[in-house]
Amino acid sequence: MSGKRYPGKFTIQFNVMDPAHRQVIDLLEPMGRTKAQFLGNAVLHYIHCSQTPDIPQPAPVDHTAIEVIVRRILTEQEKKLEQTIPTIESSQKRKPLRQSEDIHFEDAAQMLGEESLAAIADTLSAMRGNNK
Repeated sequence: MSGKRYPGKFTIQFNVMDPAHRQVIDLLEPMGRTKAQFLGNAVLHYIHCSQTPDIPQPAPVDHTAIEVIVRRILTEQEKKLEQTIPTIESSQKRKPLRQSEDIHFEDAAQMLGEESLAAIADTLSAMRGNNK
């Protein structure tokens, strides 16, 4: 045996991004403390069974197909966005924005109210360093 402190004790970490490892993780995770017996049987079977069939593997990821699908979705989303932009722009044209020069102090005071005007005055005073 090797000079390990606890012979027979192993730590294994599977790669959750590898589809084959993911299958093993999903199989082993619910086993609790029976993992060691299962893994031992599996390794011995693998070594001694000359007729072990190929282990089914998930199909490899086709990155080109994924890219084509994503580009198609983005193109469709861009077309939908282009169709809604004229609607937004036309609604903005219906309601012209008021220029600040068009708003007189009396109108602004009515729109803001006394509390808002007092808050603005306090803020300006604080900015100038004229605390009350």
